[in-house]
Amino acid sequence: MDLAVWLAFCAAAAVMLLIPGPTILLVIGQSLGGGARNALPLVAGVALGDLTAMTLSLAGWAPSSPPPPRCSPR
Repeated sequence: MDLAVWLAFCAAAAVMLLIPGPTILLVIGQSLGGGARNALPLVAGVALGDLTAMTLSLAGWAPSSPPPPRCSPR
């Protein structure tokens, strides 16, 4: 891989990591509106959901992704 391509990829990945997603914005909003104590169940739910999705993905079970083109019905 060319160094310029790799550096461009690293820059794009860093930018994507800095942009908060909807889940993080929900946690921040809940914390600001009701305090950190009220946001703890939400944080626990987000962590459990992420752990579940990660575990199922690593196990090879990804129902939300489309099938590969060779498996698509014609």
